[in-house]
Amino acid sequence: SVATNEDVCTASAGAACGEPPVIDFGEVASGNKAEYEENDSVQYTCNPGYTLSGSEWVTCRERVWTPAAPQCLGMICSPPRIPNGNFRPQEVSYMEGATITIYCNSGYHFKVVSGQNTAQCTKAGWVPSPECVRKSEKCGPPPVIESGDLLSFPQQEYASGATVEYKCPSLYVLKGSPTITCVGGQWTTPPVCLVACTASEEDMDRNNIELRETTKKKLYLKSGDFAEFKCKVGYKQDPASSPFRVQCVEGTLVYPHCKAKRHSRAGRPLKTAPSRHKNIPS
Repeated sequence: SVATNEDVCTASAGAACGEPPVIDFGEVASGNKAEYEENDSVQYTCNPGYTLSGSEWVTCRERVWTPAAPQCLGMICSPPRIPNGNFRPQEVSYMEGATITIYCNSGYHFKVVSGQNTAQCTKAGWVPSPECVRKSEKCGPPPVIESGDLLSFPQQEYASGATVEYKCPSLYVLKGSPTITCVGGQWTTPPVCLVACTASEEDMDRNNIELRETTKKKLYLKSGDFAEFKCKVGYKQDPASSPFRVQCVEGTLVYPHCKAKRHSRAGRPLKTAPSRHKNIPS
């Protein structure tokens, strides 16, 4: 993962900053130390085949490494082969994030949504796939999406240009366009129904927490929404806890954790690992 300017690394006593942020496909090339003091700097380098994006130097300032650690971007896409078409610009290889423009021959068109004629280099390759297809091709039944339904009864065959619309159940969030189109024998990308999250009294009791601003014993959250928790009376925040403002991410909540305001006989705080709970409502 890539660090941000807000990342504060844990530092040992006497040190101003902790270890510099770890970056994918790269490493700290110079400036490594056991402990880092104010104004110490380190230099990053990328693995062979990757290009550094951002500042190669980061500096310890007020317990924070700044600026943000760089990224190492790989040249991961080769020039596509497009029968019945061509593209620009033409390079030997393409870095992640690069885009190309597709030009189809007469009687053909780019197989995605009408009007779009670009593809982007990603870790998964070119997205969308750069293909030119005949304009007159028909489509079969539209794709089935998990937890979602069509608003119309599916047919076995659709003419080019036909559209269908999807819907998601209550509390689910529809991600993407609800409507897809038959273009050159292929359906455009269907939407996704993002599952909701539930925060139950049992889950909260297990982590010694409760909702901050409601007396409800159970909470339903749409994907992308936030919930705020607090410690129950007699408990305090566990230093190892995840944040108390939690986002529902496709049916998953990562609960924060509180521990009792007491100590073991050895004088050390009692520790309980934070709980991860995935909820998929029926």
